Amino acid sequence: MTSDPIYSSTGLSSRVAAALAYSGWWVTGSIFWWLERRDRAVCFHAVQAVVAFGFIALLIALCATLAALSLSFLPSMFAFFAGAAALTWLAGVLLWGISMWKAARGDEWRIPVAAEWAERLSRPTASAAALP
Repeated sequence: MTSDPIYSSTGLSSRVAAALAYSGWWVTGSIFWWLERRDRAVCFHAVQAVVAFGFIALLIALCATLAALSLSFLPSMFAFFAGAAALTWLAGVLLWGISMWKAARGDEWRIPVAAEWAERLSRPTASAAALP
């Protein structure tokens, strides 16, 4: 670690900005992805948060919807779908805590599958490369 922190275009240190990108799951990831112009690590963590936690949020919503629908059509499946939503949420919270901790420490944290998508999506475009 250096005594001189590297600052992102948000004015925050890179480690703080990367950790904050995970703080509100895909919502803050989207905000930091939109705001960050210089620091590739912050941009990577922001995109990774959008991909990973966006998918988890969609999975939770799908399980909750299926649980609600099962009450009308197949009540015996309600507990299964509600349990699946709860377990997905629990896994998401665990992944969220690990992600924030790793980003705050400055570790390169790669969530399987999400990291590959994040690398593709966080590449600077020609117009972004021209920004100051």
